[in-house]
Amino acid sequence: MDKITIKKGQVLHQSGDAVRTLEILLAGTLILEDCDDIEIPLSSGSIIGASYQPEETYTFDYTAGSDATLLVLDYQSDEDILEAVTNTPAIAPVIAATSMKNAAAMLAALSSSSEAAEALCRELAYQYREYTFMCVKLHQAPERFAFVEALSAPEASGLSSSWEASLCHSCCDQQEALKQGFYPLDLNFCMGTVMQASSLERKIRHELEGYAAFIEQTKTAASSFTDAYYQVKARLDTQLRGTAEERPAIQNALDMILAFSGVARETADAFRKDVRTYTATKDRLAKSDEMRQLRRRIADNFYQIYEAAFFKSMETENVPIEVRMFFLFGFVDEELAGRSNTELLYRTAVSWQEDSEGRILSIYDWLTKIFNGAAVPSKNEFDNDWNEYLREEQRSGALSSEQAETLQSDTRAMVRFEIQNMFRMANRTTHGRLASFVPIFHAQDVIRPLDQCLADPARVRDAFQRVIDIDYSCFYRPALTAFSEFKIPHFVYHTEVLPYIILLPNFGSRGLMWQEIEGARRSTPAHMMLSVFHSEDLYETAIRMCAMFRWEMCRRIQGVRYADISEPSLTSEYTNYLQFYRRNSYLSSDVKDRIKLSLQKARNDYKKVFMADYEKYIQNEACGLSKLTKAAREILFRYCTFSKKIREERAASPQYRQLMDRWSIAQNTKIHNVDLIMRKIQRINPENIPAEVEEEASFLSR
Repeated sequence: MDKITIKKGQVLHQSGDAVRTLEILLAGTLILEDCDDIEIPLSSGSIIGASYQPEETYTFDYTAGSDATLLVLDYQSDEDILEAVTNTPAIAPVIAATSMKNAAAMLAALSSSSEAAEALCRELAYQYREYTFMCVKLHQAPERFAFVEALSAPEASGLSSSWEASLCHSCCDQQEALKQGFYPLDLNFCMGTVMQASSLERKIRHELEGYAAFIEQTKTAASSFTDAYYQVKARLDTQLRGTAEERPAIQNALDMILAFSGVARETADAFRKDVRTYTATKDRLAKSDEMRQLRRRIADNFYQIYEAAFFKSMETENVPIEVRMFFLFGFVDEELAGRSNTELLYRTAVSWQEDSEGRILSIYDWLTKIFNGAAVPSKNEFDNDWNEYLREEQRSGALSSEQAETLQSDTRAMVRFEIQNMFRMANRTTHGRLASFVPIFHAQDVIRPLDQCLADPARVRDAFQRVIDIDYSCFYRPALTAFSEFKIPHFVYHTEVLPYIILLPNFGSRGLMWQEIEGARRSTPAHMMLSVFHSEDLYETAIRMCAMFRWEMCRRIQGVRYADISEPSLTSEYTNYLQFYRRNSYLSSDVKDRIKLSLQKARNDYKKVFMADYEKYIQNEACGLSKLTKAAREILFRYCTFSKKIREERAASPQYRQLMDRWSIAQNTKIHNVDLIMRKIQRINPENIPAEVEEEASFLSR
């Protein structure tokens, strides 16, 4: 007889292992579980292995729910069970009581398995009727599935209502009285109770195995019908898309999503089990180790299922509405989401309007764009784009040169890269609450009505357009070209490159400026991310994202000299202003105190101070409310000049009159230079004025 200790989470026995020992649990807890829904906690006094014959194989996994101490005994016959009780007389009453309690828990699991088998049969029968009805709607003849038509649930053996079960429940009901006045009277009472419980557990276990086999075989045999059902439903959903007036009938959405994705049965079962556990949890924001592990498992399987479902959707035009809701919003279960939220998600999904310019995209549409070769993946957390990532993998020996060359144009690999890097990290970041984040939609996340915080492409475009109407040059950037035919060796012009704004499937509060350009080319668009349901003011978030872009784009253009005041730029002048404000004799002591507080609030992060000032500049200064210091106002007006409309409105303002006069002089000089170039071109070839010159002339006139 040996004593062992196992740590929390450590597996004592795995399903399929041979039964050769008995273990008496002295302290701690174990969890008896399988891949389905059975999960039974085992407390002190439990005898592990007594529900099996020697050399049988374990049906369940036995995992430590906490640090546990056990006595280990050899197991060759039932006599060893009796010996386990007689060798521990001090705790024999506890062993007897716990044995009956564990048997009662297995009876409850048996009842649940029986109900699951019956529910599966009912669900298939319902789907078969619905399948026939949908075929009629689609004007096609329904295919017959004899297996489904003849399917019936297995007959109950009556074990749950037998005298043995009744005795077990009575022992549990009178547990305290038996522990005090019966079990201690004679060790034989304890031995008889343990053997009776072991006998009952063996019968229960065999029936549990039978139900598990029935459910597995039924799902396998009905797979052809299930595929046909989902295909017909997907076709009908496709026809109804765009007409959100019909009331939704969302049932068993998770099963639909898992079946459509085609992921391995083990992954599907594990995800289904974790989602049910999460749904049953009252405090989903808990920070316990168990909840952290549960959230991590859900996230890992979510992205695996999302990837599989995405590739499946690329092979068919008919995507079920439940899967579309999964793609757009992270929806997986109607109970988890809540009835009213499910209805709104349904209506939003069927009436979803894509952005006409293709710049504001759901994550699904963005991945589709990558899959079709129309866009490149975002950078990963190490700031490596796709090609840099492949080169890094090649340098580390993870890829050969031939493999790296093949992957450069492999759009499926690009999609996987995007899901496992940008999607995973940005989805969590935009949610805002990193510790409690799960990527599946659930009602406890919803802190505002969904229809009020929906960030669809139209609303996002309006929010960013309001910023651009004030800071018209936000997404313009300098570019260099040459016109040899006109003897112009270099010409600097400004071109507008609007960002990609990717809507992530979560309910969140943060906007994210992921990258300012793609790769090394400055003429490529930025990648920005938003939650598809955004709880904060969308306009204010757009302002912050534009501020982040302004700062990072200037750093990109200036390179290592972004803070060098000898090369005037937005970042260098702002850095100089904040770094040396104490020596600035033009600033009053009150203004210096304000700057000091701003730096303390931003933890000396100059970018954060700039972003806060940029918000005041757009929201207050543009409306005539002075909120900035004179130095900050001058820098912002010089590099983030107001649009023509705002300039005209602020022309009489004493804070801006002198700034506008200086700006107008410099601007007129630029306009004059472009006008000279245009005249030169017109003299040579008046019919062929380059688009870049016209674009610069248009930019300077704004």
